[in-house]
Amino acid sequence: MQHQQGGSAQPEAELHRLRAECARLAGALVVRDEADGYRQLERPDAAGATARAWQDVQWRIGELAAQLAAAQQLLDRADLLRQRRFAGPVERSGPVAEVDPGAPAGDTELWALLRGPCEVVLTAATGAPVEVIALPLPEVIVRAGEHHAAILAVAEAVAAARATMLTRLETVVGRLAEVRGRAAGVSVPDALIEGLQTEIDTLRRSGERDPLGAADGVAWAAARDRLAARITELGVRVGRAEELRGRLPGLVDELRLLIGRLDADETEARHAWRGLTPIPGDPEPGPDSGPPVPQAATLRVRLRAVERRCRRGEWWDAVDEESEPAEIGAEVTSAAEQAARARDAAGIRRRRLYDYRIELRGRLDAFQRKAFGAGRSEDLALTDLYNEARRRLRADPLDAPAADRAVNRYLHAVNEEGPA
Repeated sequence: MQHQQGGSAQPEAELHRLRAECARLAGALVVRDEADGYRQLERPDAAGATARAWQDVQWRIGELAAQLAAAQQLLDRADLLRQRRFAGPVERSGPVAEVDPGAPAGDTELWALLRGPCEVVLTAATGAPVEVIALPLPEVIVRAGEHHAAILAVAEAVAAARATMLTRLETVVGRLAEVRGRAAGVSVPDALIEGLQTEIDTLRRSGERDPLGAADGVAWAAARDRLAARITELGVRVGRAEELRGRLPGLVDELRLLIGRLDADETEARHAWRGLTPIPGDPEPGPDSGPPVPQAATLRVRLRAVERRCRRGEWWDAVDEESEPAEIGAEVTSAAEQAARARDAAGIRRRRLYDYRIELRGRLDAFQRKAFGAGRSEDLALTDLYNEARRRLRADPLDAPAADRAVNRYLHAVNEEGPA
């Protein structure tokens, strides 16, 4: 930059401008808070794309610090010169920059210092000097500004990526908070909620270490989506548990009544079959041609397990057995239908036995008349067989196989002897 000719305020104005710009750049290097892009870049545990971005600007940060240090030293010398200028004559030393011959002597000294060489000492990672660059102070500050702009661009990108990462994670955090608020009401295990919270914290730490990778990368987004899906599944299950909490107690009461009725129906059906024997010559009996297999006791035991869940408020665990009440209800209905069919079958068997008793009596009486016609009314053996058959036919309930055998023995005895 070329200073304007004339005017004693010109070097003062330039000094003020350079000092302000140097102060602005120096202040920009101060870390302000945790969200600041510089702080994110300077994390010792930075990883991935953020670590690479940090490495890419390391050299700029080093040069910027060296440039500002050199500039500040020269500005400090300029301040001393100003103080001495107002205190008395100043001895000149060092190279003199291009100045305005018409400028006052004090201004010439100041212009010479501001336009003279500013030595920037660049150091290696070990701290040893590797290069000394001498440039006019305005040029040093211009280059420092370029470095700062490049560093700021990276820092702002990291800060924006971090904000994006936190925003995306916040939806997961909010969803877990909502589910957590409902979880206690349905006895969700604390370890399950805390495990998901730990995974969120781990994901956040990973995003803090590499905001750029979290905002633009696939791996972090995939991990976040998987976690969000698990929390959604948890919320769905909590909803099912809440639905059971409202519905299950009433359903248990209803099933208890139905099982009580089933017990009575099965008892009635078993009593209806008491003493009903098979009828010789009838088709092979079907599955319902007999007393029902008791189901009420077994179903009551299963229902008690569901009742315990209700009493203890174990709605979360009850979800695993969500279908159990419906299955119990279906089996109660099936068992009740079986009991009704068995009861009806008992009535049919009872009527069939009544008819079979009459049939056997008719055959027995017919062969008795045949025996009398053959002159065997005094045959004691036939009389005994006849009386045994009559006794069997009078029995209640009728033992159809035994009565059938007794009648057939009498019939065979009459046929075997025949007429004299």
